[in-house]
Amino acid sequence: MVQVKQVEDENLCPKFTANDHLKTHKSCIKGIRIPLYQFGSYSPLDNISIKGPSRVTLEEQTILESLLLAEWEERLSEGLFRYDVTLSKIKVIVGRRKFLAQLNESWISSPLSEEDGDKRRCDQGSLAQTNCFKRQEELLFCISSGENTEPELISAALVPNCSILVIINATPVEYGHVFLLPCGVNGPLQFLEDRSLEMLLRIAIEINSCALCLFYEFSTPRTACAYFQALFFSSLLPVEAMTLDTFFSDSLRGIYVSTITGYPVKTLVFESNYNLKKMGEVIAKICSHLQEKCILYNLLIRDCGKKIFLFLQPQGSDKSSVLSPWECWGYFLFTSRSEFDQATEEALLDRLAAASLDDAEFQGVKQFCCHIVSRVSF
Repeated sequence: MVQVKQVEDENLCPKFTANDHLKTHKSCIKGIRIPLYQFGSYSPLDNISIKGPSRVTLEEQTILESLLLAEWEERLSEGLFRYDVTLSKIKVIVGRRKFLAQLNESWISSPLSEEDGDKRRCDQGSLAQTNCFKRQEELLFCISSGENTEPELISAALVPNCSILVIINATPVEYGHVFLLPCGVNGPLQFLEDRSLEMLLRIAIEINSCALCLFYEFSTPRTACAYFQALFFSSLLPVEAMTLDTFFSDSLRGIYVSTITGYPVKTLVFESNYNLKKMGEVIAKICSHLQEKCILYNLLIRDCGKKIFLFLQPQGSDKSSVLSPWECWGYFLFTSRSEFDQATEEALLDRLAAASLDDAEFQGVKQFCCHIVSRVSF
């Protein structure tokens, strides 16, 4: 049973350095009390064959999912979003791959929030200083590890160290779209690492919904900070309907690595039916290698954390040709009615293929993945 209680604990206040880069972040969250969801001390990541502390079926809604969606819907009713994304029109593009297209004439490519007519960019750089939530209402709650056996929901607490801030995306792509900003002792993290990825996988298990999409975008070598995003999409994504070709299989350790056949974006799929913590370590090492090589990539976590897609794009890609995370999935946004009506599978295939890694580089990434997976002790 998840416990809910009111806590006013000064020991939960984070400690920051005096680094100028973090001053804005410190001032934004210092003294703010928001809902805090703490994981239980038992981690199901080590053995997902054993049910986690939530003890609910996929048909039920967990405490963490209820909290996230309730807070998100409350901000929607308060008018903090640019539009109501639940009213957007979605259609299936005619063709074998069943691409999805959404018409949203109010959507913009860079997330923005407006306050008194002043537009504020909420991209990699400004998220590092948390300029995208000048109003406390834009910060929904935070998530951290806990010491109690069961998960605990604290209705108001200061932001603890090593937590994840959940922030609204004012220009959502789908229902429940939020930013997930991992914060260490010294503020937002500058790069993706295994600890933050482990927490994201834990979130996937705690939410326990097959509709959840957790994703990460590395679209520039000059990333200012590492943050994830989450949204809910109940239908099967086009990329999930494609055929897998498994090239690494270790049934004893319960991990499998596959490619997707007949898909224009070079993609690897990692699956585990046992130890998600170790799979997270594998993904973190691979992503670190890709960043060193300046290879752009997107991560998508599905199936309650048991399946991770890694979409690869070449270094030096023109900014206009870099795919968004949802485009990698086969989900396309259109702000023009005419473009939405005229969209064809052939044109979308060309869009995806133009931004994909070449065969030689992809083969090198596959070999490196096999090397990393075989070295990690499960």
